[in-house]
Amino acid sequence: MRKLIIAMSVVCCAMLGVWYGYNFHFQNQVEFESEERMTPVTHLVIHSFEETPQQMLDNLREYGLSVHYMITAEGQVRQLVPENRVAWHTGPSFWAGVNGLNTSSIGIELEHAEFGQTAFPKKQIEALIVLMKDIVARHHIRPENIVGHSDIAPEGKMDPGRAFPWQQLAEQGIGMWYDISEADKMPENMRVAVLLATIGYPVKGRQVVASAWAFRERFMPEKVPYDAHIAERGKQMFLARQKVAALPPEEREAALSQVPPIYPPDDGTYLTDPDFIRVLRAVAYRYQQQRAAAH
Repeated sequence: MRKLIIAMSVVCCAMLGVWYGYNFHFQNQVEFESEERMTPVTHLVIHSFEETPQQMLDNLREYGLSVHYMITAEGQVRQLVPENRVAWHTGPSFWAGVNGLNTSSIGIELEHAEFGQTAFPKKQIEALIVLMKDIVARHHIRPENIVGHSDIAPEGKMDPGRAFPWQQLAEQGIGMWYDISEADKMPENMRVAVLLATIGYPVKGRQVVASAWAFRERFMPEKVPYDAHIAERGKQMFLARQKVAALPPEEREAALSQVPPIYPPDDGTYLTDPDFIRVLRAVAYRYQQQRAAAH
């Protein structure tokens, strides 16, 4: 009987290893203090970081932040916060009418030596796909609510980065992509801000240009040039925003308007480039149809 139990345990472990995929390691080693989640999980947010995993953990603690999962470049998955508890990973955020996504989302951080500017390691993406499929299935997260940090906070965030394989994930049934032939199914006179809002992006004030840049990162990465200094710029902007957040409310908005934008200077084509507008219309149509079907 003992031999039978041992044999069955070995088989179960082997099956679990196959289910998690090649070189997929799961660890639950670090937990951050967090409050119990009071609302259902409706969003899944992807991040990336340039530091070592230990440096990332140290930075999260220093700034009172947290995230549910971290995946190293080697494909090791570590759960840092239980899914039934809130992790503080989105900051000020917005997506399709929802403000502040911390309470409704699960966050995943990806280690990347160049902050998402070049291809992500194969083992890491394989592990991510397995994890995301599991989370999406258990929480019934809709495809249009699988987002990057830059999608929900375009004025201050650029992760997971231009090289994150959104199209590959969509081909695996995770998230959404587009069919360029559907661009003509959207009215020609729709403004860029309306099209971006149809997808879910924030579009108040200078958010329109920021969201247009975030859209390019996700759906037109070939239009986003490699930026070797993007991680450092992102860090400086984060620190600047942390400083602004400490100001009295009456001073905060004015100070925030002085923080330089995270995207490069507008060369006059952000909102007028024909290729951008055509892809934008195709994506907006796909998201519009997805949301209509959900209701």
